Amino acid sequence: MPEEKYTIPEMVDEVRAGKMPRRQFMKRLAHMGITAAGIGAIAAVASIPTASGPITRAPVIEDGTDHLQLHDQHLQNQTSGNTGALQNDYHEHAIVEDSMYPEPFVGRAAIMARKGTGMAAIPDLQIQVVNRVVQGNQVSVEWVATGTHSGDFPGLPATGRSFSIQGVTVVVRENGKITRESLYYDMAEVRRQLG
Repeated sequence: MPEEKYTIPEMVDEVRAGKMPRRQFMKRLAHMGITAAGIGAIAAVASIPTASGPITRAPVIEDGTDHLQLHDQHLQNQTSGNTGALQNDYHEHAIVEDSMYPEPFVGRAAIMARKGTGMAAIPDLQIQVVNRVVQGNQVSVEWVATGTHSGDFPGLPATGRSFSIQGVTVVVRENGKITRESLYYDMAEVRRQLG
């Protein structure tokens, strides 16, 4: 019987619930093609409990979608501030988890409010992709984000400081639309650079 496939966010939920050993989790990430730096970023976030609990599992299927092309368009829309196209990229009931926030954002309106805050706080945001792996309907993207913190985030007033943060974003799509997006990065490092 073939091994059941899980998305990375689902495996993070399993680690947080104590259902998957950390060592097994890290081996699965390496087997998926995630680099050591990416594994470190995801594992660090997985060790932090969340109040929201696990999120409903989406099946990992190959649906014929060109996930890399869609991700390139998504990044272009995000860095250019094209909120109309960005909004249309999310399923109506999509879920976005972000290391900066204790609770996930559910639904397009909440997600776009979060994106708007981010775009206003870092209008010169640049995202350099350093590794991407497609598995079924999931794209795992390792990145380095740079920019200037010129606007307020909740709990992080504008500092005018430049930053460079490494992280991983996992995007799960169904029928071309993002249904779940999880951003993993070290908030202690963010606070060190911006605080």
